[in-house]
Amino acid sequence: MTMRVIDLDSHSRPRNEDLLLEDEFLHLKPRYARDSNGNMTYGFGDTVLRTLPPETVEKGDSRVKDWRTAHWDGATRFKNVAEAGIDYQFVSAGTVGGFNYVDAKPGAALCRAANNFIHDHFMKNYPGMFSGLPQLPLQDTREAMWELERCVNDLGMVTFLMPTNWNGIDMADPHWWDLYDCARKLGIKGIIVHRGGSMDPFIGKERIKVLGGGSSIGIRIVTSQFEYSANIVNLLFGGMMDRFPELRFAFLEGGVEFAVALKHKIEAEVKEIPYLEKQLAQPLKSYFDRMYFVVDDILLDGGEKRLQWAIDEMGADQLLFGSDYPHLDSHLEMCGTIKEMKGISAEVKEKILGRNALALLGRNL
Repeated sequence: MTMRVIDLDSHSRPRNEDLLLEDEFLHLKPRYARDSNGNMTYGFGDTVLRTLPPETVEKGDSRVKDWRTAHWDGATRFKNVAEAGIDYQFVSAGTVGGFNYVDAKPGAALCRAANNFIHDHFMKNYPGMFSGLPQLPLQDTREAMWELERCVNDLGMVTFLMPTNWNGIDMADPHWWDLYDCARKLGIKGIIVHRGGSMDPFIGKERIKVLGGGSSIGIRIVTSQFEYSANIVNLLFGGMMDRFPELRFAFLEGGVEFAVALKHKIEAEVKEIPYLEKQLAQPLKSYFDRMYFVVDDILLDGGEKRLQWAIDEMGADQLLFGSDYPHLDSHLEMCGTIKEMKGISAEVKEKILGRNALALLGRNL
């Protein structure tokens, strides 16, 4: 079977020597350090963006092949991605939203350096394999628009990474409409939404301290579903999707199971609550047709049953492939698993593995 596989969700992390900053901002270079308990912390300045427990750090090498080197070395990444049967991969750098909580000028400098890193280490030498998911300095909309224009016009990127919220402002809020208007004028059709880093305030954080706090990895049990559900509600009822009818949205790493339950609940409530129905200019289905969700490894646990359920409930046209490579729980091999499924048609496999990503982006790659 020949089908093009497009991986919409992968990450990278530059080493200090890879992140080229203007001299005045050199002191802000991100860094790794171990605390007194053996936890690996990642941050810059006085800011801790992420904390990994020692048991996670130590077993990383055995779980993902060359996972450290693949964060910054294009040749290593190209080899592993190609061997897994992936034809094209989108790469982000650093911690999502991590540079959005400092002053605008240094924040813009950090974003520029991270986006240049993606281009120079992956896109430049392997243009047929890699593209970038650039981060933008959202603390200043004008700076964000300038950086988006540079990434598209100078670096050849075709979309951008939007955190679920910045400083409590939802990604669908009118606060961002000038940015989305800029994206539209640049020819961007698909926006990639990712739950922000530990600096981004997330829904209900004061109620889930038991999972380890803001910079821990335990919070991901619930935060993606919390954040994406809020995004979807705001997209539907806040007017953004009517204001920008050509834009589509992909929600990374949250899976699709939560979205099926949310969709059913919204459908039921809209029928019962007249003022909600009045806020929709189009049938509810037309909005959900512009939202895409990643098929994750959890959906494939136990064979094809869960995936078939998601196809039946959400539709084959709304599902995407994303490996989360080279994170410790990534799954490059999943594209091969999907290809080998006997109960899923070749047409549906082709949609999930590549065609839907092209529809989202509104272009060939």
